Amino acid sequence: MNLRSAITITISIIFVTLMTTGILLYALPWNYFVGAIHIWASMFFIIGTGWHFKNNFTVYLSHLKKNIGKRTLAGCGAGMLVLVAGLMLGIAPFSSVMEAAEKLRAVGQPVTSQVTIIDLSGAADLPTLNLFLKAGSAYESEPQPVFWKITYTSVPQVAVWMETLDGQYIDTLYVTGKASNSGFGETDSGPTRRPEALPYWSHSRGIQEADGYYAPVNNNADLDGVSGATPKSDSLISLTAPRMGEYRLLVEVNRSYDFNEFYSRERFPDDPIYSGDGSSGQPSLIYAVTIDSNTPGKHLLELLGHGHHSGADGKLYQDMQHITTAKNILTFIVADVE
Repeated sequence: MNLRSAITITISIIFVTLMTTGILLYALPWNYFVGAIHIWASMFFIIGTGWHFKNNFTVYLSHLKKNIGKRTLAGCGAGMLVLVAGLMLGIAPFSSVMEAAEKLRAVGQPVTSQVTIIDLSGAADLPTLNLFLKAGSAYESEPQPVFWKITYTSVPQVAVWMETLDGQYIDTLYVTGKASNSGFGETDSGPTRRPEALPYWSHSRGIQEADGYYAPVNNNADLDGVSGATPKSDSLISLTAPRMGEYRLLVEVNRSYDFNEFYSRERFPDDPIYSGDGSSGQPSLIYAVTIDSNTPGKHLLELLGHGHHSGADGKLYQDMQHITTAKNILTFIVADVE
């Protein structure tokens, strides 16, 4: 009897410890000390529970033989199956309990940010142009379904280029890798074409492919050395621009799946590009600033307008009435001439 009393008291203390540390781990960021106590208490709880079952196994079986015991066992088993299924399928309130824990742990945590550095600078005798792109709240898309619970997210395609003050294309300084060679996947007829991604840049570049689109496919000598990975967050891109006095620096950005009330999935049902794969959304945005390459300094790019929603032409559309969240893909763009 004394041993049984000792085990009961020990298990009760361990249970209170597990309950306390469990609440702390649920509501607060991970702490090594709290986590270690929780793990050790769990180990002692397993040992104590096993010892308790060993000494009370006959009594436990007698409980199971009663109707209330059988109903309780069946109810607990069914409840556990419902809990597991709810968590696997992400159904509220099962998933919302875990989401609430993530929000609680995030409160008071410092905001961190990663910066992707892309160095495409070349000749040392030419001025370095550092371009900082600050990611906004709409930089990354909502998770898009692939199969069952497998999803993926989309980040923007970006092109940076120069033109004369009267609008003549000079050269491309940077373009994301997928946009430079239509690396969006393969179909039975060839690479997936996305002429709506960066139409203002691709038409300005002026090279028409065999399928009639201006979006590049591959083997483009003018893009060798200036294409790079798509940044996953804030990015600092170091470029080399010729010392040629004043010129216009332009940036075009576009992200898939940024639909809104006007640019919905069903907005242009007869447009095979926009509605063909359901991944278009709001059109690309174009930013620009005039730079004097002989004068060091920082320049904030301004939003000029948007491209065609399916890349049918290379016009600059200045009516921004129906553009909403696309403006939040980037918070700002700063060009720094060294």
